[in-house]
Amino acid sequence: MKKLFFLSLTVFSITVATAQLTPRVEKNVIVRPATKIIKTNPVPPPAPAPAINKETPEGDQTTLVYTLSAVRVNIKTGSDNKEFPSQVYIEIWKKGEFFNAMSAPGRLYKIGTVNEMAVNSNTELGLGKIAPDDKLSLSNLQTSGVELRITYLANIFLDAWKIDNISCTLEFRDQNGKLHPSMGTKNISFSNAAGFLDGKYKAMVCTTDQNFNPLSANIQEWQ
Repeated sequence: MKKLFFLSLTVFSITVATAQLTPRVEKNVIVRPATKIIKTNPVPPPAPAPAINKETPEGDQTTLVYTLSAVRVNIKTGSDNKEFPSQVYIEIWKKGEFFNAMSAPGRLYKIGTVNEMAVNSNTELGLGKIAPDDKLSLSNLQTSGVELRITYLANIFLDAWKIDNISCTLEFRDQNGKLHPSMGTKNISFSNAAGFLDGKYKAMVCTTDQNFNPLSANIQEWQ
């Protein structure tokens, strides 16, 4: 019995000693840092390209303004010539807005020519702009049309000049000197512009409608 007790005590002692000599293995706990979530706003889409005015050259957004830049007038002389040194003045302006010979704005004008216009001949004369004026803009002239006036100052009161026909060509250009795409050149023939000018009846007045089609042509006394 004593042997069995001592044997059990010996086994217990060995077991305790073995347990003390065996190292404890501890599990390492890995702590991961918290992830910070940052909200970002989406990048806005690029702004659309600015619209380009199709009536202006690319890169030039200036509004085009068309004006009556030049006028050429053709006069057909009939059976009685315009003698030297009788004078002829030619003017054109917006219909319904009369300008006397000394007013510059809003018209194209030809200073009196004294050259002879022979019987049954055609004479072409160019008109120059007296001064830049918005009254000669295409948009303004299209509200009523134009009035073409030919004034005859006879050197001798009884001298007469026979006109058989009058025609003219209008040019509308923008500030860059380019012709209007559809109204750049407008040819007008006043087939009813016929009659005698003399010392009393000195003016032949021709008018158009808003689209520059010929309307009336009549002879008037001096104004």
